[in-house]
Amino acid sequence: MIEIKHLRLLQALNVHGSMSAAARELGYSQSAVTQQIQLLERQLETPLLVRTRSGVRLTAAGEVLVRHGASVLASVALAEAEVDAVAGLRSGRVRISCFPSAAATILPRALGSVGRAHPGVSFTLIEAEPPKALELLRSGESDIAVIFEYATDGTVDGPRFPLQPDEVVTGLLDERVRVAMPADHPAAGEPWVTLENLRESRWIAGCPECRGNLLDACERSGFRPDVAFETDDYIALQGLASAGLGVALVTDLMLTAARPDPGLFLKDLAPRSHRVVSAVSTGSLLAVPGVRQTIDALQAAAAEVSALVPQA
Repeated sequence: MIEIKHLRLLQALNVHGSMSAAARELGYSQSAVTQQIQLLERQLETPLLVRTRSGVRLTAAGEVLVRHGASVLASVALAEAEVDAVAGLRSGRVRISCFPSAAATILPRALGSVGRAHPGVSFTLIEAEPPKALELLRSGESDIAVIFEYATDGTVDGPRFPLQPDEVVTGLLDERVRVAMPADHPAAGEPWVTLENLRESRWIAGCPECRGNLLDACERSGFRPDVAFETDDYIALQGLASAGLGVALVTDLMLTAARPDPGLFLKDLAPRSHRVVSAVSTGSLLAVPGVRQTIDALQAAAAEVSALVPQA
């Protein structure tokens, strides 16, 4: 009967091509490795190894077991990791996909809080805009997706990201979307602006999702913006605006992550524009304490970060 230990042994032999090296990796004696292989060959009634001058190599039957065993061992490793996480947060890994400005502001506070309370828990981060973050969650490469959606006066602009039946959304914060402009811009002295007021301005566009929102919002206001610069770097975006090279839409988290230049004027939009920031996971993943604890910590961190947003 084929056991997990046999698959691990064959995998090690395939990698090292040596009985002694495989034995060292798995913590066996060389004689124990030989006995296990011989027993398995008798059970399967076919040879699995061929001895060569330089060591050993797998037969065709051995290669079949290694090929199928790779997915079995990967599934076993995933199951072991999940059980570790469930076992009172003694260990385990929480994988997060998140857009950059939240990764720079909310995540460090949240993960630091969980890490201090449960030192055995580790984290991995993949920076991704909302569509990609959800894709990673749905492909099993992420446990939590931190996303945003644009909204105007409380109504989400355009189609929402459709959720799968088992997905659960936890709200983190609403962040304002404001216009950043240089001090000498004609609208700099106004208490608020409309996009229509900025029809003749040159624009600096941000990440792909941000650019899409800018184009959609300006189209609803009856014009197409003159986009002079495009950058995924929200620090560069603010620097370009401060230097008088255009106006840009910036969010609270962008401004919190990189304190705005003193010469940068921030103007509220009318009607009010904002981004709804949320954490998305699944019902089954939320049953894992590490994931649930991280979601709770994200909510607490988001509340702390909200108090740090520059108001000027």
